[in-house]
Amino acid sequence: MSAATVLISELQRDKRFKATCPACMEDFALSDAVLFALDAEPPPAALAALNAMRARIKERKAALRASRERMTTGARRTAEAVNLGMIVEKIVPSFPSFAYVAGDCRAMFEPIDYLVFSGLTTRDRSQQSIKKAVEDGSVQFRITPQ
Repeated sequence: MSAATVLISELQRDKRFKATCPACMEDFALSDAVLFALDAEPPPAALAALNAMRARIKERKAALRASRERMTTGARRTAEAVNLGMIVEKIVPSFPSFAYVAGDCRAMFEPIDYLVFSGLTTRDRSQQSIKKAVEDGSVQFRITPQ
């Protein structure tokens, strides 16, 4: 009889030997456990537990793959929708049903789609100087306290 077999036999015989379950952190008597030497054939109970664990791991892997696929598909659909929306925002002024003169619109796109300067395409000299001031960065936006 090997030393490991003698030790296992003693651990299972004496109910005072306890261990702590790493999963639930509860103590249990080693006499209630299925103990075996690594160099020996595992008992049927150990093989059954191992096979059950392998089956749970296989199921978890399959669930993880399915979850990953759903996330990838969802992200791809969201990206496509956002990209399509950005393209549509850029071409909307060319649609006949667009309510404004395309030349009067200045695209901002985030978070404001367009600023419409009514009559911009037919502006006079003073309006041209205002446009130049805006383009040169000479105009500021401030909120005054009330």
